Amino acid sequence: MHKSEASPRQFKNLLINPKFQLKLMGYFVALFCLTTISLYSTTFLFFYRMKEKALNVGIPEGHIFFKFLGNQKHDLDTLFVGLAAVNFLLLIGVGFIISHRIAGPIFKLKKQLGPDSTDSEGFKLRQTDFFQELEPLVKALKDKTK
Repeated sequence: MHKSEASPRQFKNLLINPKFQLKLMGYFVALFCLTTISLYSTTFLFFYRMKEKALNVGIPEGHIFFKFLGNQKHDLDTLFVGLAAVNFLLLIGVGFIISHRIAGPIFKLKKQLGPDSTDSEGFKLRQTDFFQELEPLVKALKDKTK
């Protein structure tokens, strides 16, 4: 394969720019935690208020309604934890892909414009990479400096 062609995706380097990619993933995880906590707090508050309302209308504490309410909360909690785990794994996977699509072009740009660059090297991004508009700019810059 000629150097100017885009190489197929290889996963020998899982992290192209570890500092950037891990920081981006940290933001994703923090956002996941905040949304998960707020959603769980909403369901917790719902069941707490249902219990309060039942007590206010005169349903005694040992009534079967409270056992039913507890079972429903347990079922919802189980579903919530399962969905949160699946969503977390999806978030990590998608975050990893997105971070690669950002870090890859930046890595290639640094390599192309760095001091060890040779004029024979081409700058070609994969179709799925972000910053596709960099290709013609780098080519024009290389042509200007010749």
